[in-house]
Amino acid sequence: MTEEEIVEGICKGGRALDAAVKVLYQIMAQPMLRHFIHLGVSGDEAKDILQDTFVKIVGAAPSFSGTGKASSWMWQIARNSALDFLDRRSRLGKHEVAVNDDQWQMLSETTAASEPSRAIGSIDECVSAGLLKFAKDSPERALALSLQMEGESIGEIGKRIGRSV
Repeated sequence: MTEEEIVEGICKGGRALDAAVKVLYQIMAQPMLRHFIHLGVSGDEAKDILQDTFVKIVGAAPSFSGTGKASSWMWQIARNSALDFLDRRSRLGKHEVAVNDDQWQMLSETTAASEPSRAIGSIDECVSAGLLKFAKDSPERALALSLQMEGESIGEIGKRIGRSV
């Protein structure tokens, strides 16, 4: 199956989508992982970038114009996913502050004292808002997370979303 046929299969959906993504993984996963690791990310980070890349490829397949090579288009998505990851990591690192357990306790007590009516709900509200944003940005990952939060095993989740464990 060529890369162009992979894109066509993704666009068809159903079993064709499943088959196309499987072939896409067989053809592109290892070279992309090597590329991401070459950029200086860990193995786990490379796997996260790969997953993000595949989600973007599947989501953007209908917009593939067909004027260029599908493999070049896919590698451009992979490149952009890696650059996005590195940019996010860089921005997070600049603002990261180490807080020890005593400081967390003090922050918790200060928040509860200054906003007693919101102290209990604020964490739930924050998590809910974060999950909504996450679901908007990464719907497939959010589905997997919600299934796991509902107590489903990793194997069951994999079957439901069409992925291996």
